[in-house]
Amino acid sequence: MSRMVAAGLLFALLGGCGGGSGTATGDPCTAAGEGVNWAALAQRNCPQLSDYRLLEADGAPREPGVAFVPPVALFTDYAIKQRAVFVPPGTRMTFDAEAPFAFPEGSVLVKTFLLPASTTGDLPHTAEETRLLIYRQGRWLGLPYRWRDDGSDADLRLGGALLPREILRDGETLAFTYRVPDANQCGVCHQRQLDSGVRAMQPIGVRARYLHEPRHPGGVAQLHDWAQRGLIEGVPADLDGLLRVPAADAADTGLGERARGYLDINCRHCHSDGGGGGLSGLRLGYEEDPGSLRYGVCKQPPGYDGGAAGLDYDIVPGNAAASVLPYRMGHNGARDRMPPLGRSLVHDEGVALISDWIDSLPAQDCDQAGE
Repeated sequence: MSRMVAAGLLFALLGGCGGGSGTATGDPCTAAGEGVNWAALAQRNCPQLSDYRLLEADGAPREPGVAFVPPVALFTDYAIKQRAVFVPPGTRMTFDAEAPFAFPEGSVLVKTFLLPASTTGDLPHTAEETRLLIYRQGRWLGLPYRWRDDGSDADLRLGGALLPREILRDGETLAFTYRVPDANQCGVCHQRQLDSGVRAMQPIGVRARYLHEPRHPGGVAQLHDWAQRGLIEGVPADLDGLLRVPAADAADTGLGERARGYLDINCRHCHSDGGGGGLSGLRLGYEEDPGSLRYGVCKQPPGYDGGAAGLDYDIVPGNAAASVLPYRMGHNGARDRMPPLGRSLVHDEGVALISDWIDSLPAQDCDQAGE
């Protein structure tokens, strides 16, 4: 895992604390062994990430954890993300074509955030945090771990952290505050209303739409790889009929598809039925009709005054400068910024992608359309 080459990233404790099933009595976080500490995952919010014994010394997931790579990535201040899924031995996820998969008790999703030296991903990459989503007692729990400066371990920070950082973009050094979310903020993006009417945490990126591509060129689809490993059941042999968000850099992917894929991974978790942004009426899933009012075309955003520019519609076809969507993506003030959490920097490339797509649409007079 060459991305973990930042100076001081030792990861020594991750490989040296042992494992097993937590058979020792007392605190399961301190149980000795050599494998994943399933007992601690099931019972405790351990003070150090190494207590769970999820990662090898080089940062790779320990067996039976499996790294995965979605075709599109949610933007977080240009951070590089390393993802892994763990399912307790002898158990399996259950496939669903649209909803998040059903996970067995004790499962955990791991995501490590590494900041590069520049917005182009240059070395060194410095590990800032690792977020865990643990499925415990029938519900998902989010735990943020902040990496120590020497890279020796990551400590539980339920209150989050504000970290002054710098990154190079186009020859200019940008100073910003990297935000490790507190445990409650995990629910802002991950919580949604279920069919039962209950609001609950749900994974975002572990869906069929994001796992149809192989992890490595020439490999099998990640869904089929998981099925072959016995991690999931019910995966269809033919994935062609599934909704799939295209890879952002696919050669055969057009501007509209790339823009919609970006909005799907960055915005859909809130702007969907049951999501935190559901009251806005804006729905930005890849499955939506991109020419519809529901997708924002000539739609007025309720509860938003249009910002300093006084904009009236989420998307004005043919006129990105008059559209609320790229305007809010391009601002950092608390009143205007979208998404409201998860970034401190503006993703210039993302704003340009959405703006180019809106400008490419056949022009439409939204004032006339509303009459």
